[in-house]
Amino acid sequence: MKMKMKRLKTVAVMLMAVLALGLFGGCGISFDASAYIKALLDNSYKNDSAEFVAQKIGSAEEASTLYEQGIESELTALLAGNTVSDELKDEYRQVLKDIFKAVKYTVGDAEKQDDGSYIVTVNYEQMQIFGAAMDSYMTKVEDMTNEWTQAEELPSDEEMYEQIYTTLKDCLKDALSNATYADEASATIRVEIVDNTYTPNDDDIANLESVMFDLDAVN
Repeated sequence: MKMKMKRLKTVAVMLMAVLALGLFGGCGISFDASAYIKALLDNSYKNDSAEFVAQKIGSAEEASTLYEQGIESELTALLAGNTVSDELKDEYRQVLKDIFKAVKYTVGDAEKQDDGSYIVTVNYEQMQIFGAAMDSYMTKVEDMTNEWTQAEELPSDEEMYEQIYTTLKDCLKDALSNATYADEASATIRVEIVDNTYTPNDDDIANLESVMFDLDAVN
Protein backbone atom coordinates (compact mmCIF):
# COMPACT_ATOMS: atom_id res chain seq x y z
CA MET A 1 0.00 0.00 0.00
CA LYS A 2 1.39 3.35 -1.02
CA MET A 3 0.82 6.59 0.81
CA LYS A 4 1.10 10.15 -0.43
CA MET A 5 2.44 13.02 1.60
CA LYS A 6 1.39 16.52 0.59
CA ARG A 7 3.89 19.33 0.47
CA LEU A 8 4.63 20.91 3.79
CA LYS A 9 2.63 24.12 4.11
CA THR A 10 3.20 25.37 7.61
CA VAL A 11 4.81 28.64 6.54
CA ALA A 12 2.10 29.45 4.03
CA VAL A 13 -0.67 28.57 6.48
CA MET A 14 0.82 30.78 9.17
CA LEU A 15 1.36 33.70 6.82
CA MET A 16 -2.21 33.55 5.59
CA ALA A 17 -3.41 33.55 9.18
CA VAL A 18 -1.28 36.58 9.98
CA LEU A 19 -2.72 38.48 7.06
CA ALA A 20 -6.28 37.45 7.85
CA LEU A 21 -5.92 38.71 11.40
CA GLY A 22 -4.50 41.99 10.17
CA LEU A 23 -1.73 41.83 12.74
CA PHE A 24 0.71 43.92 10.74
CA GLY A 25 -0.23 47.50 9.99
CA GLY A 26 0.02 49.73 6.96
CA CYS A 27 3.11 50.60 4.99
CA GLY A 28 3.44 54.11 6.39
CA ILE A 29 5.45 52.97 9.41
CA SER A 30 9.13 52.06 9.67
CA PHE A 31 9.52 48.57 8.24
CA ASP A 32 12.38 46.06 8.39
CA ALA A 33 11.59 43.46 5.73
CA SER A 34 14.41 41.10 6.77
CA ALA A 35 13.33 41.13 10.41
CA TYR A 36 9.73 40.62 9.32
CA ILE A 37 10.53 37.50 7.29
CA LYS A 38 12.80 36.15 10.03
CA ALA A 39 10.02 36.63 12.57
CA LEU A 40 7.55 34.68 10.46
CA LEU A 41 9.98 31.86 9.66
CA ASP A 42 11.24 31.55 13.24
CA ASN A 43 7.71 31.31 14.58
CA SER A 44 6.54 28.90 11.91
CA TYR A 45 9.51 26.52 11.97
CA LYS A 46 11.14 26.97 15.36
CA ASN A 47 8.12 27.93 17.48
CA ASP A 48 10.20 30.95 18.48
CA SER A 49 7.98 34.01 18.86
CA ALA A 50 10.65 36.44 20.08
CA GLU A 51 10.95 38.35 16.79
CA PHE A 52 7.26 37.91 16.07
CA VAL A 53 6.51 39.91 19.21
CA ALA A 54 9.43 42.32 18.77
CA GLN A 55 8.29 43.22 15.27
CA LYS A 56 4.78 43.80 16.62
CA ILE A 57 3.26 41.24 14.27
CA GLY A 58 1.30 39.87 17.19
CA SER A 59 1.44 38.67 20.76
CA ALA A 60 3.18 35.54 22.01
CA GLU A 61 -0.23 33.93 22.44
CA GLU A 62 -1.20 34.73 18.85
CA ALA A 63 2.15 33.41 17.63
CA SER A 64 1.62 30.15 19.50
CA THR A 65 -1.86 29.78 18.05
CA LEU A 66 -0.59 30.29 14.51
CA TYR A 67 2.22 27.79 15.04
CA GLU A 68 -0.15 25.12 16.34
CA GLN A 69 -2.56 25.79 13.46
CA GLY A 70 0.27 25.12 11.05
CA ILE A 71 1.12 21.83 12.74
CA GLU A 72 -2.53 20.76 12.71
CA SER A 73 -2.77 21.60 9.02
CA GLU A 74 0.23 19.38 8.30
CA LEU A 75 -1.17 16.58 10.43
CA THR A 76 -4.53 16.71 8.66
CA ALA A 77 -2.86 16.61 5.24
CA LEU A 78 -0.60 13.74 6.27
CA LEU A 79 -3.39 11.56 7.63
CA ALA A 80 -5.54 12.29 4.57
CA GLY A 81 -8.80 11.56 6.36
CA ASN A 82 -7.70 8.20 7.73
CA THR A 83 -8.47 7.33 11.34
CA VAL A 84 -5.64 6.69 13.78
CA SER A 85 -5.49 6.72 17.55
CA ASP A 86 -5.19 9.96 19.49
CA GLU A 87 -1.93 8.71 20.93
CA LEU A 88 -0.45 8.26 17.45
CA LYS A 89 -1.69 11.72 16.42
CA ASP A 90 0.13 13.20 19.40
CA GLU A 91 3.31 11.37 18.40
CA TYR A 92 3.00 12.74 14.86
CA ARG A 93 2.56 16.27 16.14
CA GLN A 94 5.85 15.97 17.98
CA VAL A 95 7.63 14.46 14.97
CA LEU A 96 6.45 17.31 12.75
CA LYS A 97 7.59 19.87 15.31
CA ASP A 98 10.99 18.19 15.56
CA ILE A 99 11.38 18.15 11.77
CA PHE A 100 10.51 21.82 11.39
CA LYS A 101 12.75 22.82 14.28
CA ALA A 102 15.72 21.11 12.63
CA VAL A 103 15.64 23.19 9.42
CA LYS A 104 18.65 25.39 8.75
CA TYR A 105 18.26 28.89 7.34
CA THR A 106 19.47 32.43 7.82
CA VAL A 107 17.68 35.54 6.63
CA GLY A 108 19.89 37.98 4.77
CA ASP A 109 19.51 41.56 3.67
CA ALA A 110 16.46 43.11 2.08
CA GLU A 111 16.71 45.20 -1.07
CA LYS A 112 14.05 47.83 -1.55
CA GLN A 113 12.57 48.02 -5.05
CA ASP A 114 11.35 51.02 -7.02
CA ASP A 115 7.72 50.00 -6.43
CA GLY A 116 8.17 50.01 -2.65
CA SER A 117 8.43 46.23 -2.31
CA TYR A 118 11.44 44.42 -0.84
CA ILE A 119 13.35 41.34 -1.94
CA VAL A 120 14.67 39.36 1.01
CA THR A 121 17.35 36.70 0.58
CA VAL A 122 17.05 33.51 2.63
CA ASN A 123 20.05 31.18 2.79
CA TYR A 124 19.24 27.58 3.59
CA GLU A 125 20.71 24.08 3.72
CA GLN A 126 18.22 21.57 2.34
CA MET A 127 17.37 18.90 4.90
CA GLN A 128 17.85 15.39 3.51
CA ILE A 129 15.24 13.41 5.41
CA PHE A 130 12.35 12.27 3.25
CA GLY A 131 14.36 10.19 0.81
CA ALA A 132 15.75 7.99 3.58
CA ALA A 133 12.43 7.87 5.38
CA MET A 134 10.47 6.83 2.29
CA ASP A 135 13.01 4.17 1.27
CA SER A 136 12.77 2.55 4.69
CA TYR A 137 9.01 3.02 4.84
CA MET A 138 8.29 1.37 1.49
CA THR A 139 10.41 -1.65 2.38
CA LYS A 140 8.67 -2.10 5.72
CA VAL A 141 5.19 -1.61 4.26
CA GLU A 142 5.92 -4.24 1.60
CA ASP A 143 6.93 -6.70 4.32
CA MET A 144 3.85 -5.80 6.34
CA THR A 145 1.57 -6.29 3.33
CA ASN A 146 3.07 -9.72 2.67
CA GLU A 147 2.37 -10.70 6.27
CA TRP A 148 -1.24 -9.58 5.97
CA THR A 149 -1.85 -11.49 2.75
CA GLN A 150 -0.48 -14.67 4.31
CA ALA A 151 -2.49 -14.33 7.51
CA GLU A 152 -5.70 -16.28 8.02
CA GLU A 153 -7.61 -13.06 8.69
CA LEU A 154 -6.83 -9.56 7.54
CA PRO A 155 -6.65 -6.80 10.14
CA SER A 156 -9.43 -4.24 10.09
CA ASP A 157 -8.93 -1.06 8.09
CA GLU A 158 -8.41 0.84 11.33
CA GLU A 159 -5.75 -1.64 12.47
CA MET A 160 -3.97 -1.49 9.13
CA TYR A 161 -3.87 2.30 9.08
CA GLU A 162 -2.61 2.36 12.65
CA GLN A 163 0.23 0.02 11.72
CA ILE A 164 0.99 1.84 8.48
CA TYR A 165 1.10 5.27 10.07
CA THR A 166 3.09 3.99 13.03
CA THR A 167 5.64 2.63 10.57
CA LEU A 168 5.83 5.93 8.70
CA LYS A 169 6.21 7.85 11.95
CA ASP A 170 9.05 5.59 13.06
CA CYS A 171 10.78 5.96 9.69
CA LEU A 172 10.54 9.74 9.89
CA LYS A 173 11.99 9.74 13.40
CA ASP A 174 14.87 7.50 12.36
CA ALA A 175 15.59 9.63 9.29
CA LEU A 176 15.49 12.81 11.36
CA SER A 177 17.99 11.43 13.85
CA ASN A 178 20.39 10.83 10.93
CA ALA A 179 19.44 13.80 8.78
CA THR A 180 22.08 15.38 6.59
CA TYR A 181 22.04 18.74 4.85
CA ALA A 182 22.96 19.86 1.36
CA ASP A 183 25.36 22.71 0.67
CA GLU A 184 24.04 26.19 1.37
CA ALA A 185 21.85 27.70 -1.32
CA SER A 186 19.64 30.75 -1.44
CA ALA A 187 16.11 31.75 -2.32
CA THR A 188 14.36 35.08 -2.32
CA ILE A 189 11.05 36.26 -0.94
CA ARG A 190 9.41 39.39 -2.27
CA VAL A 191 7.55 41.39 0.35
CA GLU A 192 4.90 43.33 -1.54
CA ILE A 193 2.43 46.04 -0.62
CA VAL A 194 -1.11 44.69 -0.93
CA ASP A 195 -4.04 46.75 0.37
CA ASN A 196 -1.57 49.02 2.16
CA THR A 197 -0.07 46.03 3.99
CA TYR A 198 3.34 44.39 3.58
CA THR A 199 2.64 40.89 2.30
CA PRO A 200 5.07 38.03 1.47
CA ASN A 201 4.61 36.72 -2.05
CA ASP A 202 2.74 33.39 -1.94
CA ASP A 203 4.75 31.80 -4.76
CA ASP A 204 8.05 32.75 -3.13
CA ILE A 205 6.94 31.27 0.18
CA ALA A 206 5.88 28.04 -1.55
CA ASN A 207 9.19 27.89 -3.39
CA LEU A 208 11.20 28.33 -0.21
CA GLU A 209 9.32 25.53 1.48
CA SER A 210 9.76 23.25 -1.52
CA VAL A 211 13.55 23.64 -1.55
CA MET A 212 14.22 23.46 2.20
CA PHE A 213 13.36 19.73 2.23
CA ASP A 214 14.10 16.87 -0.19
CA LEU A 215 10.44 16.70 -1.14
CA ASP A 216 11.18 15.23 -4.57
CA ALA A 217 11.64 11.92 -2.76
CA VAL A 218 7.97 12.08 -1.74
CA ASN A 219 6.52 13.49 -4.94
